[in-house]
Amino acid sequence: MNKARALGFVLGGAALVLLAAWLIWRGAGQIAPVPAFDPRQARLSSATVLNDEKPLPAFSLLGERGNFDNSALAGRWTLMFFGYTFCPDVCPTALLLLKELKAKLAERTIGAPQVVMVSLDPARDTPATLKNYTAAFDPDFIGVTGSDEALAPLVKHLGVYYLRHEQDKNSGYLVDHSAAIYLIDPQGRLKAVFSPPQDLARMSADYPVLVR
Repeated sequence: MNKARALGFVLGGAALVLLAAWLIWRGAGQIAPVPAFDPRQARLSSATVLNDEKPLPAFSLLGERGNFDNSALAGRWTLMFFGYTFCPDVCPTALLLLKELKAKLAERTIGAPQVVMVSLDPARDTPATLKNYTAAFDPDFIGVTGSDEALAPLVKHLGVYYLRHEQDKNSGYLVDHSAAIYLIDPQGRLKAVFSPPQDLARMSADYPVLVR
């Protein structure tokens, strides 16, 4: 191989290297930047953060004070869960937990959220029944309900499961239901979910981080 041919190979190889480097540089400029890490995420021990961009779908339920709809969520944080007053364990446990959470937040001078229990048993849970039930835990707690059609927007959007068993004239009936607690932001959007089993210490640590 003469010197001219050898020099040609060297120059050609160098050109290919330079072209490859340019293509890599150009491609790198088109890659979307990685979102900045939010250090608050690492501090959460029990909540699953969802940060819905859109508000909850339009809904209208009934409570002791009348209609309870999207406007009732505006301007403040809300903790919402689904159940019924004849629930033997999950619902009273949740209400007691939320009562204790409210007290923990008050000790730290953190504004308490409104607490809303949505009944999945409208046949037995009238607005008055719900008010008496929730007030036994905290007079500020809100109880609302509605027909299956009225419940559907919230149930479908939040992924709530429930199943009413056949009625028994002697012992009544049970309603199987999911036990998550949902955190709704002041714009009426789903912020996070506290999945069961909920823990007071972890919820009281996560809540202030979520509402900042």
